[in-house]
Amino acid sequence: MLKSRPFGLVDCHCIDCRRSAGAPYVQWGSVPRKDVVVTKGEPRKIPYANRIRSFAACCGTHLFFEDSEDSDTIDFTIASLDDPTPFAPQKAIFLEDKLPWVVIDKSLPSYQTIPKKRLTTNGHE
Repeated sequence: MLKSRPFGLVDCHCIDCRRSAGAPYVQWGSVPRKDVVVTKGEPRKIPYANRIRSFAACCGTHLFFEDSEDSDTIDFTIASLDDPTPFAPQKAIFLEDKLPWVVIDKSLPSYQTIPKKRLTTNGHE
């Protein structure tokens, strides 16, 4: 459960996100860490490439991404929400890793890596 409205809504095409989700890209949102409430179970945390990815222990759904366990913000997968409908992406990142058959919405700001300004734990702005 989220106690605040997410910011930094991005479609991430990096190879790590693709592989962790088994999908062509992952849509992320960010919130202050204090605003994330896990209502059931304990996520399974997997450290990888100096970051932490968390998955639902019951079904394996990719839930969170964080630089460290004490970072101020936490990124979460939009599709894991009960209703992801209101959270359309605001930009696309890591297009250098994009699969060639994925079509990017031309109205979205798009970046080969990440925008220079970093506002959240994993570069999602």
